[in-house]
Amino acid sequence: MEIDFIQELKKCDELLDGYLRQIEIQEEFIQKQKELIEYLENHISKITDIVSSV
Repeated sequence: MEIDFIQELKKCDELLDGYLRQIEIQEEFIQKQKELIEYLENHISKITDIVSSV
């Protein structure tokens, strides 16, 4: 009985580790998306300035 409880706790720990890793990956992905948006905004602004000056 005690061994089953310990095994269940280990399974829960493994699941939590997986969830935490997934959250870390999602946070990295979101950060990369933010960087890409900033990059695109800068380029769109430059293009808009060029077009406006013509």
